[in-house]
Amino acid sequence: MIKTNHTLADILIIDDDKSVVMALHKALNKIGRIRFASDAKQAFVMIKEKHPDLILLDVELPDIGGLEVCSILKTVQETESIPVLFITSNTEVGFEEKVFDVGAADYIVKPLNPRVVAARVQTHIDYQLAIKLLEKLAHTDSMTGLANRRTFDERLIVELKRARREQEPLTVALIDIDEFKKFNDHFGHIEGDDCIKDIALALGNSMKRSTDLAARYGGEEFAFILPNTDVEGANTILSVLLQSIKQLNLTHAPEAKYDVVTISIGYSAVIPGQKYANDSDDWAVVKAADHALYESKQNGRNQVSYEQLGSL
Repeated sequence: MIKTNHTLADILIIDDDKSVVMALHKALNKIGRIRFASDAKQAFVMIKEKHPDLILLDVELPDIGGLEVCSILKTVQETESIPVLFITSNTEVGFEEKVFDVGAADYIVKPLNPRVVAARVQTHIDYQLAIKLLEKLAHTDSMTGLANRRTFDERLIVELKRARREQEPLTVALIDIDEFKKFNDHFGHIEGDDCIKDIALALGNSMKRSTDLAARYGGEEFAFILPNTDVEGANTILSVLLQSIKQLNLTHAPEAKYDVVTISIGYSAVIPGQKYANDSDDWAVVKAADHALYESKQNGRNQVSYEQLGSL
């Protein structure tokens, strides 16, 4: 069994037979938190409110057939990864193929054997948790715990599309630890890694909304994606961050310009309603932020600079 810090799994049972529901609840109440829906309409509402970790689905429902319900769930990005286990008394030839053709993970035959039900459900929950863990590891920087460059790249495309669709501003910022090579050369790589971790922790803590993203961009460089954040709002956030890093009082190398470790920041923003010369280039906002970061370094470091995207 996969051991995690997660609470009990959320299991949704979709069945209009009360005796089956009672039997499933008895078999599974120690494995997960059980919710019930008696038809497809109610089930879709409950799934939208909270995505379950696993669905037990009756083949025969009063409104829509279970096979169709599963097929719908598997064509929607938000629900396609939820494992669906069918509950059925159907043992006719070809039924097995139909179940797996619509994307189900497994099926359980009536009459229900409580031990078999519990074992099957636990197996699929453990497998799902393992997949989620691997997915998280693939998108997380192992040293800092922040999102990695892959996650940044993927989220940037998603957030740019959302910003254009919903006509909202989007800010991207690049952040660099000032004169980090001097720090590494003086204190050594172990202390250098600790410095990166301390800065990363402060950066992560500065993200106040679940939609904000702080990522390790590479080496001692970090990146922010701030959805629905305009130029003035971003400047406030980044200016506060600049001071908070300085206030960590991390002693810098004697050869460094500042006695304590500081950061330089460059940022740019996509503003709704404006037409840009490089509007088809999704990376234009990153390139502009990079130019602004270079300006911060050239002008003495420990500061925030902004570069506007080129307008038509």
